[in-house]
Amino acid sequence: MKTRVVRYLRSGLIALLAVGIAAYVRRVPWTPVLGAVRHASIGLLALALCFHWIALTGKAGIWWTFLKALGGPCFTTVARGTLVGATLNSLFVGSSGEAGRVLLMSRLTGIPSASVLSTVVLERAVDLVGFLTLLAWAALLFPIPHAATVGACVTVGLVAVIAGAQRWRACHASPHRLDASESRSLTVRCRRYVLSVFASTRDIATPRRVTIAIGLTLLDWCSEWISYSLVARAAGFPIGMRGSLLALLAVNVGFLVRVTPGNVGVFELVYATVAHSLGLPYEVAIGVALMLHLVQDVPTALLGLSLGLRFFSREAPSSARTRPPLAQPSVVMNAPSSTVPHAEPARGTWS
Repeated sequence: MKTRVVRYLRSGLIALLAVGIAAYVRRVPWTPVLGAVRHASIGLLALALCFHWIALTGKAGIWWTFLKALGGPCFTTVARGTLVGATLNSLFVGSSGEAGRVLLMSRLTGIPSASVLSTVVLERAVDLVGFLTLLAWAALLFPIPHAATVGACVTVGLVAVIAGAQRWRACHASPHRLDASESRSLTVRCRRYVLSVFASTRDIATPRRVTIAIGLTLLDWCSEWISYSLVARAAGFPIGMRGSLLALLAVNVGFLVRVTPGNVGVFELVYATVAHSLGLPYEVAIGVALMLHLVQDVPTALLGLSLGLRFFSREAPSSARTRPPLAQPSVVMNAPSSTVPHAEPARGTWS
């Protein structure tokens, strides 16, 4: 029964997605779009792709900085995992790439998935800091609406308060005791998993690592900004650096959750709206947004799919790599003669 329901839901989602894509394709003004694509400069588009890959390298550097604290793999493996995650994000809805990265890296290295998830959480938090920093720069350099500036300041304040509260709670929390008879319930296991993620996050996020990660995320965002500007110049679209910055910030407001695969449709709509607000033609802006998708997502997806197939087809060795002990949440079991491990066992390494 459950299998049939899942099959029906999957078929319904696929049909809904197909209908949405068909409706989107019918509403695209193809004449100006194809005109913008046909007259684009190939050299500038190739340079824009290079800057997009520099941005992905910056993301990989952030993740690698946090994974090193867990005895993680070499940088090339982390970079390939980042590329696979970007591919999953461009092919599926939501943040599928983040879950895929956690499963992939845990399988390759034998690091517990809770610890790997904590590094991804830290990376996304640093990414948010980079976004807010770029928004602050834009507020100083360009006449951005006052409401956006106030919203950014409020968000920064909330992030600081949440981080301070979490740090205070970690320093003053007392060990929580669980009954051994309840240790196998789903609620307790989920709670222990979340506590393990928070414990790893606390120990990994040292000031030195966070400082390095913030520098890399600024490299990431600035490279994406340059990539946006180069694609517009390649199409002869006079949006300029200011307009490219505004478009980058606007299309990444919902960067935590993608409502369509690769944000197709939503991305073009937001980009064209920003360009139209600057007095530029709406139809040509949609063509430039489509070129951004073609330049950034298609080569990345093709390369990520090839690397993903190689990763998942590789068998993990039978012996696990010796790693430094990981921080565990302060959960104590009332079991007189047995202990319950706080981390899942290693599942092999990758070399």
